[in-house]
Amino acid sequence: MKVLEHLKGTGTVTAPDGDETRAQYDIQITQDEPESESDAPPGAASKHISGMVWSPVDPYFVLSHFRKTMLLQMEDGRRFRFFHRDSSGSIGLSRWLG
Repeated sequence: MKVLEHLKGTGTVTAPDGDETRAQYDIQITQDEPESESDAPPGAASKHISGMVWSPVDPYFVLSHFRKTMLLQMEDGRRFRFFHRDSSGSIGLSRWLG
């Protein structure tokens, strides 16, 4: 895996009911690397988003939104839909919005 970006900061999370919360994020965008250049056509490597999203002011943020699809808007304006995979705040990507 090749790390393409490591993003840390404060963003806005929008819950399914429309409530917005300030949240911290620590996200890595990685890409699979082919074993050799001839193994895969250009653009065929898949990208992955992993990391954590949590609220420093709400200790129950992750638990109260567990497995619900939410929207994170990061400091740079990029957005994606995610869900919490576990109670520690680890996320899974639902959909990248750009």
